[in-house]
Amino acid sequence: MFRSQFLLLLFFCPIIADTFSTAFGECTLEIYDGQVDDISEFVQLIQDETINLTQEFGQVQSLPFSVYITSNMKDFNKKTKGPVPEWGIAVAKMNPDRIIMKAPGIANISFTRMKEVMIHELNHIYMFRIPGYNTLPSWFKEGMAMKNSNEFSLLHKIEISRYIWKKQTIPLLRLRNINQYSIDKVKLAYGESAAAVEALGSYYGEDILVDIITNLHQTKDFIETLEIITGEEFVDFQIKFEQYLEANFKWIFLLQSSKYIYIILPLVLVLGYFYRYHRSKKTLKKWELEEELENIECNEEFQN
Repeated sequence: MFRSQFLLLLFFCPIIADTFSTAFGECTLEIYDGQVDDISEFVQLIQDETINLTQEFGQVQSLPFSVYITSNMKDFNKKTKGPVPEWGIAVAKMNPDRIIMKAPGIANISFTRMKEVMIHELNHIYMFRIPGYNTLPSWFKEGMAMKNSNEFSLLHKIEISRYIWKKQTIPLLRLRNINQYSIDKVKLAYGESAAAVEALGSYYGEDILVDIITNLHQTKDFIETLEIITGEEFVDFQIKFEQYLEANFKWIFLLQSSKYIYIILPLVLVLGYFYRYHRSKKTLKKWELEEELENIECNEEFQN
């Protein structure tokens, strides 16, 4: 019923606007000439995610923000009011805080993917309001947003694997600004950012992100905060990050194509055969030794 009413509104009115309360402050959602027919679901998503972020990482200043969903590039460029990378589906901007997204039709994405992007951008709105925001490197901002929106996909991991073998991964210090990368390197940059945040949790514990955000309210410097929490210099984490990539992603490229199954499967079968053969041989040897010991014990008892 609601969906039908919403489609009628889209037909007769070029702009759909709604203002509602969130844990970040009042949000104005505007949909321009769009085909997004689940506005109630979208409102709920925004409200739920703002609550999730404030409950996990702490309250931030309550200020109004806007979400614009545009149906053409003219509107998208107008609302962004500044340069956006060619690969950008959505962007979060400050002063005033706003999210500008391409509708699924022009972004060539599904509605499910669109919701992931929305969660990603809401993470940026949250981080805008952290006192130490200006000291955050891109890899941390994007990695945290990808973690919370579950965007760290197998495709990102395969990309990392490919570049490990090429010896062309991006050092952490060069991930301070992801927007500088062209479309052929951006998937790697985002993948490494997500891997870096994953590595933080692996080396320093699951609470590391909460600890970083909490401390940024006081120290207002990311590197200083990270060094205080970990008890190590930032260069130590850079080294650990490279090791983490090697240990966790080096061989994932094998999953890139089903053809590799025909290479891996025979190898697994051969290894499995030799393992079972070796294990059976050891078992038989053990049984022979046990039988010999029993014979010796029986002979000794008989002699006594």
